[in-house]
Amino acid sequence: MWNAGLAELTEVARREPSASRASELLPDGAAVRDVARLEHALRAACKAAPAGLSGAALQLVRAGGKRVRPMLVLLAARAADGRGHPGRARLAVAAELVHTASLLHDDVVDDGLTRRGLPAPRVIYGNAVAVLSGDWLLATALELAFRSRVAGAPEALSRAIRGVVEGEAAQLALRGRLAFTPDDALRVARLKTGALFGFCAEAGALSAGAPRAVTSALREFGERAGTAFQAADDLLDFEGDPRTLGKAVLADVVEGKPSLPVALALLGRPLLRQELTALARLGTAAAHPERLRQLAEKLRASGALEKARAVAQREHAAALAALARVPDSPSRRLLEAVTGALMTRST
Repeated sequence: MWNAGLAELTEVARREPSASRASELLPDGAAVRDVARLEHALRAACKAAPAGLSGAALQLVRAGGKRVRPMLVLLAARAADGRGHPGRARLAVAAELVHTASLLHDDVVDDGLTRRGLPAPRVIYGNAVAVLSGDWLLATALELAFRSRVAGAPEALSRAIRGVVEGEAAQLALRGRLAFTPDDALRVARLKTGALFGFCAEAGALSAGAPRAVTSALREFGERAGTAFQAADDLLDFEGDPRTLGKAVLADVVEGKPSLPVALALLGRPLLRQELTALARLGTAAAHPERLRQLAEKLRASGALEKARAVAQREHAAALAALARVPDSPSRRLLEAVTGALMTRST
């Protein structure tokens, strides 16, 4: 069954001003059919894991998600020349498996308790199983890239995985220091999220046998779109609804994670550093709602959220500028609309 989150996102994208009629965006429904098959392929990959590992991965896949990354692969492939392409489906599955693996690992690194509104797999299965399940998914993703028989795809995926790991390592090194700059936060976003988004768009172009200029444009589009998405996602920690986020608002701030809004707030109000440091020592975000409310008000008053949103929009504009180098088509317009919808999501 087509993932509900992706269906919602696509409907939002179809209503974007940059999008035209649904029938024009998906003239033959091929992208929708591809994504409908994606769910089965993802679950099959999880079930193929060794005994004792499949449960953690399968739980996370069944919990949902918008499947943005495989959607980018499929749409980029069609935008590259408008036809279906052998190997693109395996690359789409590989992209989502890498993302799922990163979430399994993230929750272990962060001692996360919830994921997608449910207990994190590490809580149910333990840290060791969560880590090994993620490792299995990464190995499976690389195998799929090789089996796709798309020239350059395994190398591109290896670079993306390296980027994701480097981004996570950079975030870990900055965690709790509160000495990071806006440039530090953007670098983490470009590596942690932009690297995999870049692979998705590049993989679609590679599967289409696109010219080098088109492949380069789509890769840049993906990297910039991923950075914009992460910057917008950081704002949810301040503005999101905890009932739909699946975690307390300002949870990332309390955990000391570097984020663009915090970096911008500290530039204008360095005294906030002391308050943030003291709050981080108190424990979980949910345990101190009044202090969090006061801190949220101070952060909003600093103007940091508006500045962070402007940076996210700048990255989004750069993504669209790169995409403009790809020949116009309904699939390219849907890529534009989908990235626009990601910038305005509230959960």
